[in-house]
Amino acid sequence: MKRKTISIEITKAAGVLVKAPRQLAPATVDAFVARKSNWITETRQRVLEENRKKENFDPLRSQRLLFLGKEYPVQTADDPDAAPLFDGARFLLPARPFSQLRPLLVALYKQLAEAVITERVHYYAALMGVRPSSVKITSAKTRWGSCSGKNGICFSWKLIFAALSAVDYVVVHELAHIREHNHSARFWAVVSGALPDYRQRQSMLKQLQQRLNGEQWE
Repeated sequence: MKRKTISIEITKAAGVLVKAPRQLAPATVDAFVARKSNWITETRQRVLEENRKKENFDPLRSQRLLFLGKEYPVQTADDPDAAPLFDGARFLLPARPFSQLRPLLVALYKQLAEAVITERVHYYAALMGVRPSSVKITSAKTRWGSCSGKNGICFSWKLIFAALSAVDYVVVHELAHIREHNHSARFWAVVSGALPDYRQRQSMLKQLQQRLNGEQWE
């Protein structure tokens, strides 16, 4: 399909990618880019800052980790071969480079996510009168949750970083899809019936995503 419009994308490496129809005059493209110069500058600066934070991200150095919307202290374990541990008050981590520590921490977070999110699914499923065919914790990168055509629901393990009220919103959102496999007015009526303040909870997830963009979890 031939492109009919001009678009500008800031890449993950903070490069500027311009896409335009082949027949468009270069001067027209240049003028469009010039009109978007402020947006380009601001977006590149944001991406560069996120990349800088990612490069420096190290829980052992920052001595803090996020769980259910709250930051908890990080302490170094005596045994460098010990598995990461969360005791409800602190994270205890072995002294390793974050590149080695990351998969171990992700495994821990997945366990925590499964326990917390499954309990919230059971609670809201009973409240809403629906029953998912399955509940899974995944490594999804672009979605907090999803619902299949067969009513199996999945949640990204990263949802465990969110405050419980935001976790509940995603849970209700996916359970509502069992009733309505769309985003129609009927769907949002189901969501608001369980969580009248769901829009506020949505904004919490947007703020969390901005934070995670500056952390090296991939």
